[in-house]
Amino acid sequence: MAEQTTSEFEAGVTPVEDFGRVTWTASEYIAHQKNARWYINLGVAAVIIAAIVYVFTRDPTTTAVIIIAAIALGGYAARPPRELEYRLDEHGLTIDKKFFPYTNFKSFTVDEDVAFASIILMPLRRFAPSISIYFAPQDEEEIADLLSAVLPYEPHHQDPIDKLMRRIRF
Repeated sequence: MAEQTTSEFEAGVTPVEDFGRVTWTASEYIAHQKNARWYINLGVAAVIIAAIVYVFTRDPTTTAVIIIAAIALGGYAARPPRELEYRLDEHGLTIDKKFFPYTNFKSFTVDEDVAFASIILMPLRRFAPSISIYFAPQDEEEIADLLSAVLPYEPHHQDPIDKLMRRIRF
């Protein structure tokens, strides 16, 4: 291991030897084809939930919010994914122009339960969202190796929201 200089030691910097850098372009998420039936089912479910809420609360505002949320969800579901540029280096992850230092994350996991594997970075903050990054299959080992040099690996566990989103193919 290379010797640390006094200034590196005093600053608390632990250099990672030969960390490397990897850059790639990938979709921001996996898009599932949604036909008219998917949107009809969304509308029917929203109307049923709104009707049940209205029967119990008699509150038109809450009922309207449920319908508006379903419309927004349908609009978001129809949006095609963007192609983003990803970069991993010794400082952190950059997605397009947004930088995420490694200090924001406690661990990472590899999600191989879908057609395209992804790496999920788990945040330190309690209510911060996790970040999923997609890549070509041949890049998985290099990306996982770079991340494992700075973050611990955790086995993947699906939470109930992930299971629901996969079930409805969102």
